[in-house]
Amino acid sequence: MENKNRKIISGYLASALDLEDQMSIDIYGEFLDKNAWPVDLDEKVFKEIKQILGVVISETEMHKKVFLELQKKLTDADNN
Repeated sequence: MENKNRKIISGYLASALDLEDQMSIDIYGEFLDKNAWPVDLDEKVFKEIKQILGVVISETEMHKKVFLELQKKLTDADNN
């Protein structure tokens, strides 16, 4: 693969990793805090929300692992 294409792909992967980090921590993580919700939100509903967000955060972490593996393969290919 041409060096120019490797740089482009590396840039895409870096952007994807940044986006996954932002989604997991900044967006989903914020909503795990009860204070982010209306005061009168039922505790049972909040528990369900946390459970769903836990799944979404877990999936986001899996995406991050995939991007890291792609990044590693690209780096390994550069070194060979």
